[in-house]
Amino acid sequence: MIRKKLSLLFIVLGIIIFLYPTLNDRYESYQQNKILKQWQENLQNMDQTASDIEEETNAGLVVPSSNPVVEALPASSSPSSQPSSQPSSLAAEMTPKPVSLPQKNIEGVLTIDKINLKLPILTDATVNNLKISVASIAKTGKVGAVGNYAIAGHRNLTYGKNFNRLDEVTEGDFIEVNTGSKTYIYKVVDKQYVLPEDVWVLKGNGKDREITLITCHPMENPTHRIAIKGILVQSKE
Repeated sequence: MIRKKLSLLFIVLGIIIFLYPTLNDRYESYQQNKILKQWQENLQNMDQTASDIEEETNAGLVVPSSNPVVEALPASSSPSSQPSSQPSSLAAEMTPKPVSLPQKNIEGVLTIDKINLKLPILTDATVNNLKISVASIAKTGKVGAVGNYAIAGHRNLTYGKNFNRLDEVTEGDFIEVNTGSKTYIYKVVDKQYVLPEDVWVLKGNGKDREITLITCHPMENPTHRIAIKGILVQSKE
């Protein structure tokens, strides 16, 4: 009886161990999609708020009649020399309410059409963040600014997962970062395979607006890092 129970237990444990990579991969994908959905919903909320403000402003300032009649002021009336308080009160009423942000601190969305990649960029490449998605490396540059905006990500065995296909990116390809308010487009100018201690690839040259994507190489028993470097070529609203 005990042997049967032990055999059953080992079988169950074996199934769990066998399925763990798949289940873990699906959970990470779920987390990524959830963050992206939250990101998109917040952008839509912001757009709606801006639209509502514009409509209310127009409604308050535009005379609806096509034939406005200007009434003569009474003889005793004269234009006031004191500025009206209406614009300031109207501005206060039109101030957009804060939009709730996703639970995770998202800096933007990384897109590389060449490898069909679209991922949320989390702030700070901690162990927990890298389990979910790609993340910016602390104390490197900022997106769109002079310096080197460095982003790290894992390479999973699942095809197309995270930075799995990063080694397919070559010079001339484009990297896009959407922050919600602006979209920054970088052109890949360099691709290197470096040692883990070669942290110089994370430094900027002091004049260009750079981006560097970095991940392990090869995927199994990695000994090096792939560093894809791009230069900002366009930014748009």
